[in-house]
Amino acid sequence: MSLTACCLFSMVTAETAGWLVAFAKRHAPPPALPIAARVLDATTNSLEWIVRRTDPLTPPFRLRLHVGPFVDPRVYRASAERNVGAFRELCALRPEMSFLDVGCGVGRVASALTRYLSAAGTYDGFDVVREPVEWCLREISSCFPNFQFQYIDSFSKRYNPRGDGRSSELVFPYDDDGFDFVFAGSIYTHMLPEEVANYVAETARVLKPGGTTFATFCLLNERSLAGISAGLSSPSLPHAHGEFRIRDPADPGSFIAQPEQFVREIYRKAKLRIDEPVIYGSWADVSRKEPEIFKPHGFMQDIVIGSKP
Repeated sequence: MSLTACCLFSMVTAETAGWLVAFAKRHAPPPALPIAARVLDATTNSLEWIVRRTDPLTPPFRLRLHVGPFVDPRVYRASAERNVGAFRELCALRPEMSFLDVGCGVGRVASALTRYLSAAGTYDGFDVVREPVEWCLREISSCFPNFQFQYIDSFSKRYNPRGDGRSSELVFPYDDDGFDFVFAGSIYTHMLPEEVANYVAETARVLKPGGTTFATFCLLNERSLAGISAGLSSPSLPHAHGEFRIRDPADPGSFIAQPEQFVREIYRKAKLRIDEPVIYGSWADVSRKEPEIFKPHGFMQDIVIGSKP
């Protein structure tokens, strides 16, 4: 099966697979969940080994669904390589740089960076979900000591409903002026306005003067609002939340799009300079049903690149 066909197959089946996993989480007795997870991981890992799709830095199927429609592990790996290619092409990322991954998930980008960052470079990532971070520490940090991960106990209705901290008040656990490059991929689409503003301000704090920040958003502007109104956006965002657009009124953070002017203003307040032009993605008009991996730079969302003077 070609990579293109696998991508299309993954898009069709990921939604079903994700629904089944979510159904099990909702209805299985809590004591049974760890056992069910181990059985699912063992089964899917064995199947991928049989069809020769394994890789030591690729997490189990169940954890891949945490960060996207990555039923096929080859799509998971290829999307990360495309992302790192974008960092190099658009931002001149170099092997010796210090890299911070905000919302690192299961180390998708980290795994690709292990093949690019040199021993002089460093990678740090944090996430509000414990299990993916533990997997990264066990499988990535153990082999690459310059790659480190942290779990942050911050509340997220979708990802960490028992978290104690508030994302709007979170202080990144890193020193001022510590990183050459800060990446935030597809996390601001799950955060409320005050949370986004805090994360952008914290990004500015930990970024070195002259450093680069690369973040993805779903920006509301004349172009994207037209696509939403026409029913062409992915996901559908039928509800207004003030000036924002959301998928689910009961959980605004399940997916949210921010006005472009709002994003520009919080960057200005954080004293981050946006590199023009913003690179608009295809999320607001997905009439061409291409897999995400084949979008420019591997991102469907809008790319905002900034720098700290």
